[in-house]
Amino acid sequence: MSTVKIAPVFAITTPSVSVTLAENRIGEVPFTVTNVSNRKLRGRVRIAPGPGAPAEWFSVAGDSEHDFDAGAARQFVVRIDPPLGAPPGTYTFGLDAVGIEHPDDDYSEGPSCQITIPQSAPPRLTTPRGYLTTLAGALIGGVVGELAVVLIILLRHHEGPKCNDLGCVIGDTIGEVILLLFLLFLAYVLMLVGATLGSGIALRIRRYLGAKLTATFLALLMVPWTVLMLATVFRLLDDHLIVMAVISPFLLVAVPAVLARGSVLLIRTHHV
Repeated sequence: MSTVKIAPVFAITTPSVSVTLAENRIGEVPFTVTNVSNRKLRGRVRIAPGPGAPAEWFSVAGDSEHDFDAGAARQFVVRIDPPLGAPPGTYTFGLDAVGIEHPDDDYSEGPSCQITIPQSAPPRLTTPRGYLTTLAGALIGGVVGELAVVLIILLRHHEGPKCNDLGCVIGDTIGEVILLLFLLFLAYVLMLVGATLGSGIALRIRRYLGAKLTATFLALLMVPWTVLMLATVFRLLDDHLIVMAVISPFLLVAVPAVLARGSVLLIRTHHV
């Protein structure tokens, strides 16, 4: 019994099958996928990590699925971003292409690429570590989160008093207190979320490693730090609500942001 060999419908090429990552351990490898069949196809690329290379190290920049006219070519870029703790060494991966309508038949394997992760050198005192970026992103995100609640308060419609008896006045006062407490809690939650997202996005934009872990540490540190501030500094400012509102993003975010970034650097690189 003879086996019919199906001709590949995609041709996958790359200008280099061997890549050494830079000192920041981030790299990109371009691939060109060409539809070599005589029909229009909708295809998707997927990364095939080699032994010892976790799939989360790799991602396709942009859309991984496109329409291919007969003979058409598309370029895909594979982003390589191993975590801070990834051991140095040589790893392999490939990029495969598969047809959406007939994945079992329309399937092609790309060339095997070799990546080399260099040894992490101890950072010099002048090496940027991301503290300022973390702090700026966290403060901007925290302020934006708090301003959202301030805007809600300013836009809230205040009607004239409708109460004519003591019971109504007491009930209305209790309602206002409950609403104020809820808005304060909402402001804190939005500030925490904004600071966490802001630090992670800022580190990601500046291409610092450990962006997600730094944001996670910041979210975890802000809660106990807030409790400590409520028990100390804020007790001294009970009669200065405006001052508390102004300094809250800085006081509640700045220290946890610096501690979070320092913790990540210490854990992953043994240097702060």
